[in-house]
Amino acid sequence: MNIYIIRHAQTQGNVEKRYLGDTESPLTETGERQQRQALKQLEGVPFDAVYSSPADRTLTMAKAIAGHNGLSVKADARLREMHFGIFDGLTAEEAEAKAPEVWQNWLSDFDHYRLPEGESFQDVKSRFKGFWATIKETGKGEANIACVTHGGIIRAAMTVLCALPDAATWHFESAPATVVKIKMIGDFGLLCGFVPPVL
Repeated sequence: MNIYIIRHAQTQGNVEKRYLGDTESPLTETGERQQRQALKQLEGVPFDAVYSSPADRTLTMAKAIAGHNGLSVKADARLREMHFGIFDGLTAEEAEAKAPEVWQNWLSDFDHYRLPEGESFQDVKSRFKGFWATIKETGKGEANIACVTHGGIIRAAMTVLCALPDAATWHFESAPATVVKIKMIGDFGLLCGFVPPVL
């Protein structure tokens, strides 16, 4: 099975460097161009299933991929971005000003510190593990699947599927509209491609 994990294209919130978990944000003109290019890159892949975060910024691309393959999108909340809790929708400067102690605790242990009203990276990783367990059970015989999602989920997916330590994912930049291809041989994940977005 080949898993193509695609990050949504650039949003206005990305430009403003906001923590977008549950907070929605529209695509920019650059994002629209990135999305068209990502879709063009994926045209030759015959997908058997298309999964997506329920967020608007992911569903537009997922629906286009699904439509090209005569499929419907399977929205799954486990593919949502990390919920940043009290920092959701804020910039780093706004977050630090709002709750300095929480901000410092988060920076000192991003992997495990659970933001108030939000999640930790380990929570996100656990969500993706549950999603992958479902795919292994229900997706038998599917050669290519697409997952349109967010940067945090891409990091979690790489740790789970490629057996990487959590810290290793910070050596990859999954910018908006990045396409990551992982070939699964049983439970062994092989990173086969990492295509950056069009700027």
